[in-house]
Amino acid sequence: MDQPCPLEGRTAFVTGASRGIGRSIALALAKAGAAVACAARALDDVRSAAAEIEAAGGRACAFRLDVTRGAEITAAVKDAEAALGSVDILVNNAGITLDKPTLEVGDEEWERVLSTNLTSMFRCCRAVGPGMIARGRGKIINVGSMYGRLGVSHYAAYCASKAAVDGLTRSLAAEWARHGIQVNCLAPGYMNTDIPRGDGGSENPRALPVQGPGAASRRAGRGGGAGRIPGLAGFRLHDRADRVSRRRPDHCMVDGAVASGAW
Repeated sequence: MDQPCPLEGRTAFVTGASRGIGRSIALALAKAGAAVACAARALDDVRSAAAEIEAAGGRACAFRLDVTRGAEITAAVKDAEAALGSVDILVNNAGITLDKPTLEVGDEEWERVLSTNLTSMFRCCRAVGPGMIARGRGKIINVGSMYGRLGVSHYAAYCASKAAVDGLTRSLAAEWARHGIQVNCLAPGYMNTDIPRGDGGSENPRALPVQGPGAASRRAGRGGGAGRIPGLAGFRLHDRADRVSRRRPDHCMVDGAVASGAW
């Protein structure tokens, strides 16, 4: 029996889709029937993701995208819509980390993290927003982090950027709910990927430290693999989740109960 395709006829635009969480979400959306525009800096890797989707019978295209460049975002969304149709789903996943004592963080480093992790999400939402508003529907998932709420030593820029993602999500959810657009935040904890939510572009592609928030969870083997995320993302992008968000967005923590203090 053929599996149901709840996202048949929809087009998704996924940033940071070359590997890790972004690639897993892109593959899951394609499996659910969506046409997927895969975007990331690493062109070979993002082409591989698109090829994997097409090999399974789906529709996809690949774009090299530096999310810190607003003009590239605008062009990529335009090209994606020309190739696959109007963007119905946006997954803002691209992100980088910076492991450095706060007093040693330079202005350019701070701005690079904020531009990649936060400003890019604003620009992507701004790029797809007009079309979603005109059609009266749309789904947006901003990938945040448990560390945006807990904080961790030496990651001030990263934690600040992810805390701000929560604020951006809540504001857009309140503003765009009347247009039929749901905006939610998916906040993973420690993930067993090469670069947590990586988009390729971090100069320090190691995981967040074993000390500090989440350490007990990771030592107990509760750190997540990227494959655990797509199911949650898929639910929030399904029509059955239309009541989730409205004016009060869902902030889903996927952290092995670390943020709750249970671990």
